[in-house]
Amino acid sequence: MKPTKKVGLHKAIWLITLVPLVIAWLMAYSGFGLPTTTKNNGILITSGVYVPEALTQIQQGKWGLLVISDDCNTLCQQQVYRLQQLHKSMAKQHDRLQAIWLSVQDEEADSDNLSVDIDFTRVQKVNNNDIFNWFNQQSFSWQDQSIWLIDPNGILVMQFLPELTGRQIMADIKWLLKASRIG
Repeated sequence: MKPTKKVGLHKAIWLITLVPLVIAWLMAYSGFGLPTTTKNNGILITSGVYVPEALTQIQQGKWGLLVISDDCNTLCQQQVYRLQQLHKSMAKQHDRLQAIWLSVQDEEADSDNLSVDIDFTRVQKVNNNDIFNWFNQQSFSWQDQSIWLIDPNGILVMQFLPELTGRQIMADIKWLLKASRIG
């Protein structure tokens, strides 16, 4: 009787090992049982979209948070202020982020017309027509004053629409920083 118990035990071990693998394979290929929603609040960008080298250098090896404007209206100013507040609210992680405001206006034109208080030690203002033109060539809709997230390697990762709250944006960023060892 002992050999029969041993054979039965081996079969049970194989079943315990293989059944979850077969179920996972069926779920992956059929899609059955997979969640239909995502965890992120922002819009994931198609993989492999690298920003210009000049923008990657501005990030200084950090994750980049970017607002783009050609004329900084009220919504733009609110988004730049939100960018600053997101950077401040990241507590210990704030040194892994670089807040960037890309504008085609000269320094004084935008800075003098602000109705919000921007701390330019937290938000780096950049005037670079080449980077600005790159976003236009890529057909990204930056005109809605979205906040863009760029990884330290220069890959465009997410777009955060203006409708999102700071908490929603911060939740995505915190999750990415926790999951990532870079930056």
